[in-house]
Amino acid sequence: MALLAVIIIGGVFIDRHFATDQQAPAVAPHTAAATPAPETEIGLVIRKIVPARTPDGLVVDGEIANPGSVPRDVPRLRVTLQDSAEKELQFKTVDPPKRRLEPGEVAHFETPFTNPPDAATGVVVTFASS
Repeated sequence: MALLAVIIIGGVFIDRHFATDQQAPAVAPHTAAATPAPETEIGLVIRKIVPARTPDGLVVDGEIANPGSVPRDVPRLRVTLQDSAEKELQFKTVDPPKRRLEPGEVAHFETPFTNPPDAATGVVVTFASS
């Protein structure tokens, strides 16, 4: 259930014209902007997910934060492109920008997608399972 919560809250919708629009797509979070992302079972938060159009495709930026009071190991990330029905179209599993985050530390990540599917309208970032 925690993974589902991260998927719902961590994801954002890309403007439905992202495949043809040369500007950065308009994005809206799944939940209100004032709602903070919940801490996951591992004590980390994925937040500030922003997809941006590039000449080569799409880049997904975001942050991993450790809001806790103890250092935490950071697992790999799973970055998924979805269609309007939230069906997975393409994904990448990537290494985190840092293997361990100290209390209060934040790490920025960036994942490019070359030639993303035209039907992609959403982005979801979660921690990859082992």
